[in-house]
Amino acid sequence: MDGLRNPALPGRGLVSIKSLDTLENEERSRREEKEAPTPVEVTGLASHIDRCWSDAKQAKQPVEQQMLKSLRQRNGVYEAEKMAAIQKMGGSEVFIMLTSTKCRAAEAWINDILRPVNDRPWSIRPTPIPEIPQDLEESLRQEVYAVTQAVIQSAAQAGQMIQDYQLYTEIRKYATSRKDEVLQAVNEEAEKRAERMADKISDQLAEGGWNKAFWGVISDFVALKAAVLKGPIFRRKKVPKWVREKDGRWVVRSEESIVPEFERVSPLDLYPAPDSRNPDDGYLIERHRIPRTEIQAMIGVPGYSEHAIRQVLDHYGKGYTTLTYADTERDMIEFAGETGVHQKGEKIEVLEYWGKVQGKVLKEWGMDGDIDPDMDYEINAMKAGHYVIRAIINPDTMGRKPYSVDSYERVAGSFWGRGIPELMADIQDICNAVARAIVNNTSLASGPQVDVNIDRVTNPEELWPWKIWQSTNHQMTEAPPINFYQPQIITDPLMRVFEFFASLTEDATGIPRWAYGNTDIGGAGATSSGLSMLMNHASRGVKEAISHVDDMVAGVIHRMYDYNMAYDDDEDIKGDCRVVALGSSSLVAKEQQMVRLRETMAAVNNPTDMQILGIEGRAKLLEAVLKNMELGVKEIIPDEAKLKEIVRKAEEQQMMRMQQQMMMQQGAKGSVPSANPQKLDPAGNPAGGVDANLFQNQPGQTPGVRVGG
Repeated sequence: MDGLRNPALPGRGLVSIKSLDTLENEERSRREEKEAPTPVEVTGLASHIDRCWSDAKQAKQPVEQQMLKSLRQRNGVYEAEKMAAIQKMGGSEVFIMLTSTKCRAAEAWINDILRPVNDRPWSIRPTPIPEIPQDLEESLRQEVYAVTQAVIQSAAQAGQMIQDYQLYTEIRKYATSRKDEVLQAVNEEAEKRAERMADKISDQLAEGGWNKAFWGVISDFVALKAAVLKGPIFRRKKVPKWVREKDGRWVVRSEESIVPEFERVSPLDLYPAPDSRNPDDGYLIERHRIPRTEIQAMIGVPGYSEHAIRQVLDHYGKGYTTLTYADTERDMIEFAGETGVHQKGEKIEVLEYWGKVQGKVLKEWGMDGDIDPDMDYEINAMKAGHYVIRAIINPDTMGRKPYSVDSYERVAGSFWGRGIPELMADIQDICNAVARAIVNNTSLASGPQVDVNIDRVTNPEELWPWKIWQSTNHQMTEAPPINFYQPQIITDPLMRVFEFFASLTEDATGIPRWAYGNTDIGGAGATSSGLSMLMNHASRGVKEAISHVDDMVAGVIHRMYDYNMAYDDDEDIKGDCRVVALGSSSLVAKEQQMVRLRETMAAVNNPTDMQILGIEGRAKLLEAVLKNMELGVKEIIPDEAKLKEIVRKAEEQQMMRMQQQMMMQQGAKGSVPSANPQKLDPAGNPAGGVDANLFQNQPGQTPGVRVGG
């Protein structure tokens, strides 16, 4: 019965009797309605970002599916449908981690090349023909004019006639000579400025979290459809700084400054336009989850709307996030099977938008400045819930976005490429199937299958060695009460099938097994020279992948260079330079390079070549060897001043030896020529063996007299 008529309330009808669960649900609904954000007036900018977000999110669903599959494959997790089929069959659930091994090997190989100990995989170099500064060019022009006038006046005073073509020819030679001198000086100055700029950027990378971001990017690069490196991102931070007080004590103080930072962005959080081919083609949206404290810190920062920020803090105080297709599975992969992680906590989801917006939409939002309502502007906006809390014109003068995106294997005309798991997905499935068959067959063939006549045998469930089976002749039959069947073990042919398909992963990924320590090579790889040749051939595929990382690194360094050129106060670091990525060009096996350097050191270790190279040249060769061995060059090789002193002393010793030889020859002129004239080596020293040369012509002794009898 749903209700009863209340006699005390005539005409009111039936009074419903509600259960406790119903009352709790209604109370919860009223509470949620009370806590729900009040309706807001959605601006045109917010509507524009919502439309772009919806289109990009829908277009990315197939990409997210493949990236999640790649993550499961690398982590050794079966697809849900396949696991259900395996469990229904009751077979082995073994997963062979071939993909994980290949990904780790690729990461180690790439990091070894792009993160050297004493070097950097990029360089700042002056342009081949740097421009002469205008003031210097004007000074040179005035100098040539002054020399021309001086020549004319000198000739006039001497009463000489100078032909125009002669004057033109001589002045032309002089101007060319002076220009070459100026260009050489400009080149030297440009190299110094480029080196200072490189040191400046290296310091900014170290303080901006480059190493941590780069490690995460390489992991995404080999495993997913793309890797995303973001930077520079300029944030206002409190930076600790040590200063020295008047009394000599060092104290640490906190200073607030704008610091460039670098981040790895998960490709699962980046949403390009559906028809985008690169980060700068069309709009781009990054999905953030930001704590309340960071949003509070945005109040008062130029470009942010304080009113919108306070609305966000008020309406989404307990956190706010939307669900995408990948969130649930992503939680299970990234947080060890736990679900709903993205919905827990008090972080607020913020969409960072980069793209074009019409001027009138920006003016409606409240952007100040000279905005043409009919023109499109490249902007950076941030939207939390219904509110756009930030909108600024893209600070990059070229309109570039601060993202570098690339893939292990590129797909022409596509924003997304392919990672190692996707390249070897079919082979991984086959190897898993064969491995399960091997385990199942081994388990099945590990003991006999027993056929027992239960009418004649007692206790048939128990089996142990030397067991006595008791049976009866109840059915008066001659058939044995027990039959044993031994299943055939076929692991050997299955292993050969497994090895064949496992070897195909080398062709699919370009990562050979001996590149990560497997010594079972055989063939050409059994010798050091053969292994060196194999490594050289294998490096071609990795070299192509590293060139993609080079493009990402060069993009970040170029944006950092442009920022320093535009905003840094140090004029000594500025110059006409270009960014050069060195990762793929340095992909030469270190062992090969070391062998060549040692061969060169040995080949030039003779008097003739030493006369050509000198001590300075020998020091340069030794410096190259030490750098290749990643040893400290400055700690071993003397500086330039000490080298000059060594050269001076060597020249003095050589001069003394020559003088002693001349004295010996003059003293021997009046004597009878020896039947065995002394021979000299190519350097001019007496050739008499190590011991003889050591004791001949010692200071304070008579020339030509040998010590020791």
